[in-house]
Amino acid sequence: MAAHQNDGFDDDEPGEHPDDESDDDLGGALDYLYADDDVFTPAVGTEDDAPSIDDEPVPFGYTVANPPQTVTVTALMDGRIHRVRLAPAVTAMSEAELAEEVLVIAGLARQDGRSAQYDVMYSGLRELGHDRAEAKDFLSRNLDLPSPEEAAATRAHIFATRYSGEVDAHE
Repeated sequence: MAAHQNDGFDDDEPGEHPDDESDDDLGGALDYLYADDDVFTPAVGTEDDAPSIDDEPVPFGYTVANPPQTVTVTALMDGRIHRVRLAPAVTAMSEAELAEEVLVIAGLARQDGRSAQYDVMYSGLRELGHDRAEAKDFLSRNLDLPSPEEAAATRAHIFATRYSGEVDAHE
């Protein structure tokens, strides 16, 4: 007796079913599953002509690039990292240097995103009639959100100390 006889599963051999246009082609099934996704896949040889998905602006995205423009990170308003873009010049960096650079720039982008959240929430609390100092204290202490001024000061400090000797390659 077959182990799966009358188990309700399709036991047809490949090609026996009228809708089966291939011999058990799983790729066709995957094409069907993802047919409605908004994923742009450029055809081979046309990458230069096709618009890049990475170039599309991110709504509520906050982007920070290091002064040499080798690492660019975009974070969302809640601080999640959305995109990391690397310039070809990063190949001159060691893995440890690149990892550290990505982490530093990602931290700044995250802080910018969260400071925008602070700004939106602060405006909302003020519109609801909350005291200015009370609203700032709540956002800073209870929600641990940096103010836009704190984010700008942190970025200025890191750029001044970390990149003081570097010259922008684009200048």
